[in-house]
Amino acid sequence: MQDFVGKVAQKPFATGSKSEHQAVVLETNQGDLVLRRQGGNPFHDAELERLIGKTIRCRGQTAGYMLIISDWDECRNPSDRS
Repeated sequence: MQDFVGKVAQKPFATGSKSEHQAVVLETNQGDLVLRRQGGNPFHDAELERLIGKTIRCRGQTAGYMLIISDWDECRNPSDRS
């Protein structure tokens, strides 16, 4: 497991494919990662959607372009993003 910090956003994913949808992503200094919650629905996860627009610190594991997170906290101070 690794720690990640970034801003949560919603962006188009897999445009033009059968998997096309608006994905919840974590924008990090190293690039965007599609967020998935362990045990959550990959296409619509209301818990992750509530984080859109917020900066979070989370713990998870990458799997290609995805970040599967197990827990997270909202960063209250913008300088926490470092």
